[in-house]
Amino acid sequence: MKKLITIAAAVAMWSCALAQGGMVTLAKGEEGKNMEAEALANSWYLGRYDDKDCWLMRMEKGPESFVRKDDWQVVVLDRHLQIYNQVELPMTGDCQVLTLLTNGSYAEILLVDSSKATKTVVMSAEIDMDSMLLVDNKIDTLFSCDLEKDDCCYVWAAASGNGEYIGLLTLQQFTRKRQYAAEAMMYDRRMNELWSKEYPVGTTSCIAVSDEGEMVTLGYDHDGTDEHFAISLIAARTGDNYGLTVTCDPVDHMQILSVMDRKVICAGLFSPVKSDVEKDLTGGTVAMVFDIDSTEITKFTMRPFQNEDVNILQNKKTKKVQHRNEVPMVMPLASVVTPYGVVLAVGHRHVLRYKNANGTVSTSYFAQGIHLMALDDEGTIKWVRNLRRNDFEKDEEDGMYMALFMEGDTLCLLKSESHKSPTDYNIAKEAKEYEVGDKSNLVLYRVTESGDVFKTVLEKKTKHSLIAASKREDGSVLMMTRAGKKTRMMELAF
Repeated sequence: MKKLITIAAAVAMWSCALAQGGMVTLAKGEEGKNMEAEALANSWYLGRYDDKDCWLMRMEKGPESFVRKDDWQVVVLDRHLQIYNQVELPMTGDCQVLTLLTNGSYAEILLVDSSKATKTVVMSAEIDMDSMLLVDNKIDTLFSCDLEKDDCCYVWAAASGNGEYIGLLTLQQFTRKRQYAAEAMMYDRRMNELWSKEYPVGTTSCIAVSDEGEMVTLGYDHDGTDEHFAISLIAARTGDNYGLTVTCDPVDHMQILSVMDRKVICAGLFSPVKSDVEKDLTGGTVAMVFDIDSTEITKFTMRPFQNEDVNILQNKKTKKVQHRNEVPMVMPLASVVTPYGVVLAVGHRHVLRYKNANGTVSTSYFAQGIHLMALDDEGTIKWVRNLRRNDFEKDEEDGMYMALFMEGDTLCLLKSESHKSPTDYNIAKEAKEYEVGDKSNLVLYRVTESGDVFKTVLEKKTKHSLIAASKREDGSVLMMTRAGKKTRMMELAF
């Protein structure tokens, strides 16, 4: 009887409702030490397997049959984070994940190993999620290059929004020869090569893949009063480079957020043109739309931070009048594609390192404010909203995580915050300082398409902090939380 009561309590469900925000249901699994928090915090969700959830992660635990226990693994977990099955990706302990794609019963995983200064290797692993086996029991090498001293190799990968294509771009710089070589490769959703070509791309900072299987690259460089954008469109039989110039302040952290309806939607930040580079000042957000068919920039908008934005990002009262609208150390936090366009989230982040009396170095991570900007598919700003935040964490920053996803037309943001914060959306006063690991509230913010904000407290005064989240195909959201060495899975349903 005691065991039955324990299980019933562990899978109990809570419903939270707000008249404006709608009903949500929260189910909590058991907390325990079955899974390492670091492994969960750096995991990638793959999908469902046998009514359980499948993740790509790297951890110290592994069966004796594994080549190395710190290799990347595909791990099947139940709701209590008990391992149901696990598959090793052999000899991938030094690899980083480039991108992944789940299609039906197969998961395609692209990894890059650049741990050696003399060699870069890109690999592809395919998992059959029906049998939970590595297809053909091997990992394929897609690209490999040997490097001499001072040579560099850069690698980008991206999947199309419809899940039909995966693109890979490699760029090698041969310093002594003063040459470079770039190769673009396109694969279908089962990693069959569709085409591959050497192509002279310009300055590149990121890539994207359209639903038609075209590769789009973006790069930018500032010169005097002008920002020079380099955009390449690469397809099976064609390829074109475009150099576009805009007179504006210097652009930074510009990313391709979406390719939809033949439009490339980009967003990032800009710095005041005469600001001190060492102060790392940000003056606001920037948005740009490139039309693939007309090959022109159809929208370019720079929005300076307003008084409220600066106060939120520096955690001041909203009534404080700011005489300068620049904020130091602002960076992108997350982005999400919406039915009407995209949303970009940015925030103030900084790190403090100091030497202790015994000579060791301690590190503390800080995060203040979340600034949200929504764009429609033409690049027009629909709304801007701010959320309070004043978090810090010692030694690591996994617990300062926030999740961004869509529920229909509504933007959802999940995070942990001080339990002394208002239970409704109220940003007038400074946020209370929250040290990760102290009592916190797990909260859900919802922003409608018109910009109305609603806040729901999912769990009050908990020692657990959010470290990972992912949305399932059925619309429910999985959340991973940590309290010290204990971890827990939660499920959120709308």
